[in-house]
Amino acid sequence: MSKLEQALRLLIVEVQLEQAEFMISHIRNGGIAVRPERAEDDAQFDDIVANSRTDIVLVAANPVLPLEQAVERIKRQGKDIPVIAVLEHLSDEAVLDALGKGAADAVIRGEPAHIRHVIRRQFLALLNRRSVRHFEADLRESERRCDALIESSRDPIAYIHDGMHIRANESYLQMFGYESFDELEGMPILDLIDAGQQAAFKQIVKDFAKTRQCPPSIRVGIHPADGSAAEVEFEMMPASYDGELCLQLVARPQLADSQLSEQLRELKDRDPNTMLFNRKYFMGQLETAVGRAGAGTGNQAVLLVEPNQFEQRTRNLDIGLVDQLMIEFAAKLTTLTAEDGVCFHLRDHTLAVLCPDSRFEDTVALCERIHAGFDNVLLEVGDSSIGFSVSVAGVQITEQNASVPEILNTANRLLQSMDGLGGNRFEVFDPAAGERADAELDKAWRERILKALAGGEFVLNYQPVINLTQESDIESYELLIRLPSQEGEQIAPDHFLPIAQRHGLIDDIDRWVVGQAIALLAERQRRGIDTQIFVKISPESVQDISLAHLISAALRAHEVEGRRLILELPESQIITRLKDVQAFKAAIKPLGVRLSLTQFGTSVDSLKMLGHFDADMIKIDRSFIEDLDKNPQHQAKIREFVQHARDLDKATMAEFVSDAATVGLLFSAGVDWIQGNFLSPPLTQMTFDFST
Repeated sequence: MSKLEQALRLLIVEVQLEQAEFMISHIRNGGIAVRPERAEDDAQFDDIVANSRTDIVLVAANPVLPLEQAVERIKRQGKDIPVIAVLEHLSDEAVLDALGKGAADAVIRGEPAHIRHVIRRQFLALLNRRSVRHFEADLRESERRCDALIESSRDPIAYIHDGMHIRANESYLQMFGYESFDELEGMPILDLIDAGQQAAFKQIVKDFAKTRQCPPSIRVGIHPADGSAAEVEFEMMPASYDGELCLQLVARPQLADSQLSEQLRELKDRDPNTMLFNRKYFMGQLETAVGRAGAGTGNQAVLLVEPNQFEQRTRNLDIGLVDQLMIEFAAKLTTLTAEDGVCFHLRDHTLAVLCPDSRFEDTVALCERIHAGFDNVLLEVGDSSIGFSVSVAGVQITEQNASVPEILNTANRLLQSMDGLGGNRFEVFDPAAGERADAELDKAWRERILKALAGGEFVLNYQPVINLTQESDIESYELLIRLPSQEGEQIAPDHFLPIAQRHGLIDDIDRWVVGQAIALLAERQRRGIDTQIFVKISPESVQDISLAHLISAALRAHEVEGRRLILELPESQIITRLKDVQAFKAAIKPLGVRLSLTQFGTSVDSLKMLGHFDADMIKIDRSFIEDLDKNPQHQAKIREFVQHARDLDKATMAEFVSDAATVGLLFSAGVDWIQGNFLSPPLTQMTFDFST
């Protein structure tokens, strides 16, 4: 997943609200989630920088707070916040002046694309700096814990730098007959090894100094201080000690029966059921592959392979037969990949293949072979024959994605996306090829959405909305759209709605949901149940008033009052479509249909937004609700929202309510409606007991 998927907290120093909103809207239109704030004077600037987690500061040519003062005030507070100067015109003099005053970069006010590119670059650089600081802190803590574990370990462990001992634990000292590390410190490791094996070990040390790579182990004879002799196997791996790159040695004394010793060592790295290499061994090998990629060497790839609908097809089998099925599955995959990679048992029914020499074209060919190899193949278990198709997710390992978590996250994301499409396919991600796999999946998802629209395959969930004022007996629900996967699981809208939006299908989905809502209201009305329904719609659906005409016709046909329907639009996306939204509001107002602004509080000045657009209700953004009991600033902000809404005769609503303390705070603040999993998760039927 991209780091830029998290929200950017942006502070704008700009006198004119309209100019600030212009920049915010264009940043959002570029796909960057923004949580903006605006400073109108130096005191407010200091307060926001000190008390909010600001990511980037945009400073316009502004007499209230000049650029150099903004940079100085941030430095004074010891914050790492890049400042970007907003220029009216681009010139060498203007850019050099801004950089000389401490700006990290400069943007041209009237060029939205330039603003987006600079914001993305500076935000990503900031996130990377934060990650480095976080990793450094984690590394220091890990080194401290490792040092404590090494000291207490029964395994003999030592650290070697340039062939010399720089650290050894008590077990290592005892193995060689030394009482303290002072006797061993600075001693060459070669002095403790048989003369006939010193050349091989010396070569390992030399190669490690050049390439930072070492063999997994070496077996040598050693000579303790008492003059005796023994044979040990040194397991070796790169390590860092006191900032020095070094070799970590873990000594494994050898059994008298060397063949038995080798068998035991081999079993330690194997899954006992499939006899494939296990997850721990896989992670070590993947780390090595990532290290090679980070050094710019090798064409490598990793594949994750899953049988489709495994749980469904094995539900009636006892555990012994399920284990046997995995053995057969592993054996088949091993045969298909024998010449190209090594198989591992990663988890449950997910296997992995690590390919040490595989270009993109080779990886695609291997994935195609695996996919075809399981087509129409029956695996024999007991008296049953079970056929599986498979999904194969491949990821090329390059310098651009040389991170184990990033590689595995990408592969798992591909698997999940393929699962949502019914599985039985393969995709390969290549960082150097413009995300070809994502493009293919995007196309497949578009076809899946079109099929769901044509066949009425979407389903609805219903989350209760509770009235805190107790002034109404009406039952309220928000409709939440879901798309069933082939295995019967429900795919959340966050996965498919952005794709629908990109392909111009969001309007069709909105019309379907609104039509379903009105039909549900009619059905509840016939049963004598007073109900109102909230429906999220997208800004694309209000670009003309055709949706309003559809609503009008449906309300008349079902004889439903329009006041029972509340449509929800995101506040952050209407600023650039204000005329369209105002025209839509004017068209639905005579019908009695109400309109709510969701994500309220995420604009530069949301309260002033209500002066531009007369919404009937505001739904406060979830960022103000999460951890509300621990955030006095958000509590004060919610009270301000509620009071302003009351002054304008508008209702308020809070979402993502997760605990009783939050309910109490929202009640005391005067919020009218609340919604969240603490009250009730989304239901498959409108069966919530509002009397409780």
